[in-house]
Amino acid sequence: MSSKAINAIYNSVKSRLSITEEQFADAMKGWEFVELTNGDEVVGAVMIKGNELHVGYSKKPTFSIRRHIKQTLKKLLDMYGEAVTTVNSSNEKGINFCKRLGFVVISEYEGQIIMKCDRCNYV
Repeated sequence: MSSKAINAIYNSVKSRLSITEEQFADAMKGWEFVELTNGDEVVGAVMIKGNELHVGYSKKPTFSIRRHIKQTLKKLLDMYGEAVTTVNSSNEKGINFCKRLGFVVISEYEGQIIMKCDRCNYV
């Protein structure tokens, strides 16, 4: 598990959590972390477990993320036929980001929007 990838995801969500980065890393055992890079710098990560994925950036990307999407989402779609994610219902930017990728809302539960994608707009 890449500590840089965990750090990137943790930094993207830490304002919504009340745990340390070490506790976060322990809770995420069993998840695969894929580094998203710009040159040599890790700027974000994708967490993957089965057909579920979550994307987080430690800072706003100033470059195209299409390469990253092709590397991760396409792989899941090829393996499982669909990918799922959840987004906090108050995270409008996150919801819109997922919709641009091709995710659609399938349900809402306790403040979480559950989304599914069976075809990525970038792949």
